[in-house]
Amino acid sequence: MPKILVIDDDKDFQDSIKLILEQNGFDTAAAYDPEEGISEIKSQKPDLVVLDVMMPSNFEGFDVARAVREELKLRDLPIIMLTAVHDVKKVPYRFAPDEEYLPVDYFYDKPVAPDVLVGKIREILNIADSSVDRPQY
Repeated sequence: MPKILVIDDDKDFQDSIKLILEQNGFDTAAAYDPEEGISEIKSQKPDLVVLDVMMPSNFEGFDVARAVREELKLRDLPIIMLTAVHDVKKVPYRFAPDEEYLPVDYFYDKPVAPDVLVGKIREILNIADSSVDRPQY
């Protein structure tokens, strides 16, 4: 079962993402700040990271992404960045992944539809819908 690490300081968001991912057959781990996130990446060795931009010191998610790529040398670890920065800070420009400043694979504004997020995770990890356990109701 693929492991997804969600790094976000919002506990409610963490809980909702964890529920969605687990219902779709993923194992999840959580970190609530950048330091814990880096530590969890080292210890948990996730298959993919879902990362928030704005944490206690605003744009720390960017620093985490760069640390994963540069310090930990994990260039192949997929990172999906989610953020509400465009709503909260009224940033006049949109972020997009790039090799240096924002070394992530995909960037989505919060809220992202659960089916979009799960679909992108499956695509990145090359998992067909039928190969992931479906929730039982």
